[in-house]
Order: sequence, then structure tokens, then C-alpha cells
Amino acid sequence: MRDDEPAAEPLPYVEVTDAGYGSRVAETFSVRRYGPAVLLTGDCPRCQHPISCPIVDEVYRREAPPAAVDPGYRTLLCSCAADHPARPDGLSGCGAYWTVTLEVEA
Repeated sequence: MRDDEPAAEPLPYVEVTDAGYGSRVAETFSVRRYGPAVLLTGDCPRCQHPISCPIVDEVYRREAPPAAVDPGYRTLLCSCAADHPARPDGLSGCGAYWTVTLEVEA
């Protein structure tokens, strides 16, 4: 089996990260503007199932939130629709999470 193919047996749900997940996502995900957000799409670096991750930089509400410094990085998690044994009710994905730095070009 190649590393980029889904596993024959479904991976169990485990909340886990790996140093290579963020690098793999940075190399393989597509990025496009999606209204006020940026949409990242590709295959989860753990389970290899397709996912989409919207990144919204602003929260829309009537009152302005206090100013905060944007760290530039975002923590993302697998949100695939595939079955992963032991996944808690109400959740999606395989449990993988990773951090990427988001740089928006002008």
C-alpha cells in the first residue's frame, strides 16, 4: 500500500497529531478564497479521506471584539465523513489535527 492511499481497514478515531501532518497539508492542499474565508481542501494526512477546512479571519457580530494579535497559524482537524471506529457521537473525522501557517497574498 502506498502512503497516499486510504487504509483497507478504517482507522480508529484517535485525537493525535504528527510533526509531518502540517507539512503534508502545506504541500498538497489547494487554497482558494471563499467569500470572507479561505477554503483549504485536500486529503487528511492521517486517514487520506477528502476534507475541506474553511478559515475565517473575522467573527461577524454587532459589537466589535477586542483587538487581538493574529498569530498567523491555524489549528485544523480532520472533518472527513468516513467511518472511524470509536469516534464519539456528534463528531466527524478521524481525530487527527495539525497546525499550519496561513499567509494571504495581497
